[in-house]
Amino acid sequence: MKYLLHFLIPGMLVMSSLISQAQFFINYTTTNGLPDNNVNGVAVDANNVKWFGTQSGVARFDGSSWTTYTTADGLIDNFINCIAVDVNNHIWVGTDLGISYYDGVAWTNFNSSNGLVNDMVSYIAGADDGSLWIGTSGGVSKLNGSTFTNYTTSNGLPSDMISYITTDGSNVWMGTWLGGLVKFDGSAFTIFTTAQGLPDNNISCITVDEAGNKWVGSFMGVTMLDNSDQLVTTYTTVNGLFNNYVKDLAIDSDQDVWAGIYADYLQDGALNWFDQTDWITYKVEDGLVNPMVKRLAIDQNDHIWIATGNGVSEFIKLDGQIESSLTGINIFPNPARDWLKITGIRPQSDIWLRNLNGQVILYQSGVSGDVEINIKGLPAGIYVLSIKNTQTINTLKVVIK
Repeated sequence: MKYLLHFLIPGMLVMSSLISQAQFFINYTTTNGLPDNNVNGVAVDANNVKWFGTQSGVARFDGSSWTTYTTADGLIDNFINCIAVDVNNHIWVGTDLGISYYDGVAWTNFNSSNGLVNDMVSYIAGADDGSLWIGTSGGVSKLNGSTFTNYTTSNGLPSDMISYITTDGSNVWMGTWLGGLVKFDGSAFTIFTTAQGLPDNNISCITVDEAGNKWVGSFMGVTMLDNSDQLVTTYTTVNGLFNNYVKDLAIDSDQDVWAGIYADYLQDGALNWFDQTDWITYKVEDGLVNPMVKRLAIDQNDHIWIATGNGVSEFIKLDGQIESSLTGINIFPNPARDWLKITGIRPQSDIWLRNLNGQVILYQSGVSGDVEINIKGLPAGIYVLSIKNTQTINTLKVVIK
């Protein structure tokens, strides 16, 4: 989905392309409700609720309130390695002690004593048929109901160390450490390595777009295979990636590709956005909560959720979704000089005023009703005002004289 921004003042459309590039982050840490700032996974359920796997349990965020689940609630372990949602909207988490799933009422646990191939779980993915694929340090398990089917190197895997799993409707795609990329069609494994043109045999992530192209992340960039599984290209720092250490990939409804980047040896990372032409970089100085980007998820509003080593960032792409009703909200004067008055704000809204580079100039949280914003001393020009509550985001152009 592509969106249009509302402009309060007609004319001056020469600036619209600049305004459409304004993006912003909303950051969440333990001060907001996370049980731990070290977040290893993020998933979005069918109700657009966000779930986070942390080193101190699971956090659920419905947009306004947080709920934490730990071993006291039935989790098999509090140190969560990964988190996923299946087609039944159940939440699954992987740990070093096995897996747990939440059906909305209670947590149920499985480990090697129940048939799981290995207790050290690295990744979980749900398939369209309701089955669950579990990657571990000792192979892959497919869970159907309560029945495990296990696959290891003895069955044809190139490595038992599984890093990532996704599905394309017909096949299961697996990333491995040292063994390359694996496609499983239900009966046979097809292996892709540097011998087939991949830049690296350490696969960190995989995602599939609507056209059936596979986007593969490794320690040597992002590689794209077409819908015939032919390698098309690899993107690296030469093409605009922040660095080549790709931790996760996700695709939004516009089919734009998002890459979470973090090089451990540099202790530096970023969010990269491929708009189908260029790679655009967003770093800590742009608002990202922490450079240690680990996992990404995209919600039903096309917001990018970024799990990091020190909190979670929600990235809102303003060239998109922001066409929403201004019913009941009034902003005046506009143009303004010293004060900007907003009336009719819904309860518990957050307000941002940003310049055309996306930099936050003013921020107020938890407001409702009427508010006056002091803009004395701000340079004259065009700014972007955003009002966000649990239901909508209004984004408007403000002119300061």
